[in-house]
Amino acid sequence: MKKFAIALLCATLLFSSFSAFAWGPEGHDVVAAIAEKHLTKKAKKALDELLGGKSIIYYSSWMDSIQNSPYWEDGYNKTKTWHYGNVDKGLTYQTMQKNPDGDVVTGLEFLTRELTENYDNLTDSMRVDYVKMIVHMVGDMHCPMHAGRLSDRGGNGMKVRWFGQNTNLHSVWDSKMINSARKWGYIEWVEQLDRTDKKFKKSVMRGTYEEWFNDTVKYAAALYDYVENLGTENPNLSYQYVYDFSDLLENRLLVGGYRLAYVLNTIFG
Repeated sequence: MKKFAIALLCATLLFSSFSAFAWGPEGHDVVAAIAEKHLTKKAKKALDELLGGKSIIYYSSWMDSIQNSPYWEDGYNKTKTWHYGNVDKGLTYQTMQKNPDGDVVTGLEFLTRELTENYDNLTDSMRVDYVKMIVHMVGDMHCPMHAGRLSDRGGNGMKVRWFGQNTNLHSVWDSKMINSARKWGYIEWVEQLDRTDKKFKKSVMRGTYEEWFNDTVKYAAALYDYVENLGTENPNLSYQYVYDFSDLLENRLLVGGYRLAYVLNTIFG
């Protein structure tokens, strides 16, 4: 595999030790599968050619999986901080402390710009990798704890119990919520969620990466408030929590899918 040469990030990264994973494979599959349903014919053809006939669903978790690959140190580690943005209480993306190595917003802006303005100068492998990253990172951008606080490492320091088992708020939103809310595969999630009208789809596809991320910041703040307002240390979250936040979970998956389609259609459609 060729080195992932991104001039924008040439310095050695000193990244934090907490996991950047979001949604888990199932959640990322849901986002990608919803997006795939709304690709234009032109975009779908271009993506089929780039990805060798494989769907964007096939690569939805590639950016997480590559972290366990021997190629991780061969340049891919430069994208470690592109999965998230850490926003402390009361701040927004614009006012938060910026990571010098980039974040999910600057990463997506860079990848989109390269695929639209510098496409002819990219190698085939770079084009493919950039698409895989966009598929994954738009999903990450809509996972609430990927806009979690810098002070607790994106919710990793917010200790809770999930149905009696010790965990943290970040882990709850990585995969525990989706696995507890419904015992569905990604196809069933898509069939049940993707039933909205054109007006809704059009409305959520407007905006910029910054604006979309700030939506996630607001949802993350509400999740922190909920836990803190329980007034107990290491609170137990279970059925009531799933009931209270299932709508948010579904919204984030659905909107993430529509927006991913919008991004890919804009680049390739």
